[in-house]
Amino acid sequence: MKYSIPEINIDLKSIKKNYTFINKFCGKTEVASSVKASSYGLGGQKKIIQSLISAGCKNFFVAQLSEGIILRRLFKNIHINILNGVLKNEEKIFIKYKLTPVINDYSQFIRWTGCLKNKKKERLIIHFDTGMCRLGFQEDDTIKLYKKINIIKKFNYVLIMSHLASSSNKNDKYNIIQLNRFKKIKKIFSGFKYSLSASGGIFLGKKYHFDMVRPGINLYGGCQHFNKKIKNVVSVRCPIIAINQLYKGETCGYNRTFRAKKNMHTATIPMGYADGFGLRLSNKGFVFYGNTKLKMLGRISMDLIIIDISKVKNKIKLGDFVELYNKKFTIDKFADLTGTIPYRVITCISDRFSKNYL
Repeated sequence: MKYSIPEINIDLKSIKKNYTFINKFCGKTEVASSVKASSYGLGGQKKIIQSLISAGCKNFFVAQLSEGIILRRLFKNIHINILNGVLKNEEKIFIKYKLTPVINDYSQFIRWTGCLKNKKKERLIIHFDTGMCRLGFQEDDTIKLYKKINIIKKFNYVLIMSHLASSSNKNDKYNIIQLNRFKKIKKIFSGFKYSLSASGGIFLGKKYHFDMVRPGINLYGGCQHFNKKIKNVVSVRCPIIAINQLYKGETCGYNRTFRAKKNMHTATIPMGYADGFGLRLSNKGFVFYGNTKLKMLGRISMDLIIIDISKVKNKIKLGDFVELYNKKFTIDKFADLTGTIPYRVITCISDRFSKNYL
């Protein structure tokens, strides 16, 4: 330990194994990778994406243009696709960095195909809204777009895509509704490549796979209930920076929400709600010292959490680390404890953490 700061460990081999497993599960379907929001908050884009490239990935999706520029500066020979599309006056930047916008409406289509009139028409990705009501061509624009089918056919590669709203729930009938809507679009715009599913949709079955799937959270070890073979990737640990004694009847933390019923030994760790560990953990959360569970006491502060170390008072010492989640207590379980989702657990990790890529 060089400094007394929290650490997040990211297992690159497990990311690669998760990609390889999904690739085998999907057979001949191409597996792209969603690496938006700095690989779902894990950072280390060069190392993470290099691991995915070494596993065979060639297509990468990010949300915003700025993310795409960062990736292109790191990697010259991968396909980088921008989910939020191309806004007015951004076309030249997309061309400069060889980025592919996901076309989400008719005006984007006209502007993008128009600016490519004298340039090589290699890749086109068109997003249709089948029920998310977030991004993608609506029904009226779909009819207008079909009248431009001859322009679409001039591109060497065309991907027709959509996104499932309820794929995390296998029994939700809305999945079938969206699947059928996507099949209708496939019939109208036939002869191209097709993609419907991200992480959840992959495990709804082969009929949801089409030509490409786009896993995100599963690559990083989240939502293991989709498939038990998804491996944990992330673990967080934090050093003890203070050890105190709390006597019977005394309180600790803001607003004195915890009162000791007996004499206790406490410790303080340097993390809090500024690091993504929210107030819901107050008097509820816990950490691990080896296999021993230690309860969080009082209200979570911005930068500090108090824990009960009475069980291990003769073992634990300043500088020792405790873990918040790991292979046994995964980000899924931690998300359940805090009343959130694993996506938010890792995307909210503070920049103050030391990130170790193993």
